[in-house]
Amino acid sequence: MARADEVSGSPRTLQPSDHSGATAPVSHRLPAPPRVGGQHTGPSGARRLHYRVADVSDATRLYRPATPPGHDPSRAAQRAADPRGWRYEDAALDAVHRVIAERRDIRRFRPDAVPEDVLERVLAAAHRAPSVGLMQPWRLIVIRGTEPRIAIRDVAARERLRQAGNFDERARQFLDQKIEGIVEAPLGVCVCCHHGTPGEEILGRGTIPDTDVYSTACAIQNLWLAARAEGLGVGWVSFYRLADLRAILDIPERVDPIAYLCIGWPDERPVRPGLETTGWAARLPLERVVMAERWVGEPGDEVGDGPTANGTSRAPDREAAISARDRSDRLVKPGGSLGALEPLIERWAATSGAPPPARIRAGVLVCAADHGHTAHGTSLFGSHVSAQVAAAAARGETAAGVLARDGGHRLLVADLGLRGPTPEGVLDRKVAAGSADMTAGGALTQAELHAALAAGRELAAQLADDGVDCLVLGEIGMGNTATAAALASLLTGAPASVTVGRGTGLDAAGLERKRAVVQAAVALHAQAATPEAMLAAAGGLELAALAGAVLEAWERRLPVMLDGYATAAAALAGARLQPAAGAGLFASHLSAEPGHALVLTELGLEPLLDLRMRLGEASGALVALALVERAGLLHAQMATFAEAGVDES
Repeated sequence: MARADEVSGSPRTLQPSDHSGATAPVSHRLPAPPRVGGQHTGPSGARRLHYRVADVSDATRLYRPATPPGHDPSRAAQRAADPRGWRYEDAALDAVHRVIAERRDIRRFRPDAVPEDVLERVLAAAHRAPSVGLMQPWRLIVIRGTEPRIAIRDVAARERLRQAGNFDERARQFLDQKIEGIVEAPLGVCVCCHHGTPGEEILGRGTIPDTDVYSTACAIQNLWLAARAEGLGVGWVSFYRLADLRAILDIPERVDPIAYLCIGWPDERPVRPGLETTGWAARLPLERVVMAERWVGEPGDEVGDGPTANGTSRAPDREAAISARDRSDRLVKPGGSLGALEPLIERWAATSGAPPPARIRAGVLVCAADHGHTAHGTSLFGSHVSAQVAAAAARGETAAGVLARDGGHRLLVADLGLRGPTPEGVLDRKVAAGSADMTAGGALTQAELHAALAAGRELAAQLADDGVDCLVLGEIGMGNTATAAALASLLTGAPASVTVGRGTGLDAAGLERKRAVVQAAVALHAQAATPEAMLAAAGGLELAALAGAVLEAWERRLPVMLDGYATAAAALAGARLQPAAGAGLFASHLSAEPGHALVLTELGLEPLLDLRMRLGEASGALVALALVERAGLLHAQMATFAEAGVDES
């Protein structure tokens, strides 16, 4: 129901339709509203029109299509009103926890057959297990024949005797572990892991190849719990060599048997696990196995210092992010249909506490400095050009100046380390007259590094105090793509062949020369073990300042829009110094430099644009900022289903 002071013009006409596709037919489309009175100023000064829906009749009301079968039928409002609404009723919940608590490893079985419908339910439970990338690697061999089960029993008997000597005075107790259940139980199930086709890419498995084995273990647990609920006993036999079991069951080499399970009606009903009853071991108290935040060392552990962080840091605003997601779910559109704009809005809200405004006033911080390695020909231009470009940017004559002026943004160009005098219009925050040659020693001293980090923090704080909505980072410095490449190699371990590109347009000979310089620097500083040491070894003064700006922006709740390769490398260093700060970063575009994609991957960021830009100075970030504004506009001004008179029932 719209308020009287929000009503103007004719009511919005809504047509009934059963169409539920992503592209709305004519009958679904809402007519453009009349541009008359009744406007309301929304977030960040955006003008938002309100429409009358009070007199929409049942005949003309548009009904939100039902969620297709197999999809989540819940709505954001339901989930917000009752976060525990997915919980089972008490009786069902008690049953779940009871079956978990009463699962036992059974060694003695009755000879009675297991009905086929019961077995099918148990096997189906195993097949419902979660698996990384939905790879479903488990294969279940059901063994009813006596001959193969006797062969497996014999293999287990031999292996049990081989292992007994490993337990010293407990050898006899170990030998008491019965294996006759392999034959006594009416059937066995060998749970195998099929590792898939060699070279096949599985979602979520690229970094941790053994996730197929872990997924198979989930299937074993599902089977075991379902069997216990049916009153069946399960005994896990682990006394065998893989080659022996492969030979008996004709299991190919690309498949591993993970567990042999005896299944049948139990001839024992133990109250406690058997090994606990016999005193072999006892269950540890919960507090021994649950740790807060990070690993708590036990005797014999080698425990590291954990991630490097400069003190404590705030956490992302989860409530704001979820609130933004809830609103996106209620807008008149299919769920997720705005694609990458929807997680962008959530991430922005998690950083700043609110979705992006429809009109963003950014603080554009462009840091300038020169680099000692340019003496080796790593840039087409001399260091004097850095000062000239910085002066032109401060006058608003470069791409960044034009875009900042057009967008109404606050542009701040700062000299962190230009070799010559600070140009007119450029803020003087000079730490040193350029960095040292990173191939001959550290590029920065510890004092210079700390001063540059502090200067970057101070500049970001100055922009934050001016009330900007976000921070846009840019840089100026001849040769700084070589600096970025060396820093990226140290931070990621990638070779120079991956991190070095043509920069401002080097030819083939120049590219090889640049790679050689970066390789030499990386080799010299290979022992740098912390992000701070890496910045001192290879970083430029402008990159160190940008890293400091990233840290300050996170504490000030300012989203940070990165420009190209150099700003991304600086941001990666900042995120390594304070991991929480990485949550406030946004990648504007993918530059032509080959190492840029590597650094964005390390940051976990997807670029909004891919225009092959390589200008720097924050130009790409300012181009992308318009896209963020469009996302904010849609989020703020699209109608919700309720506002549009759409029935969600």
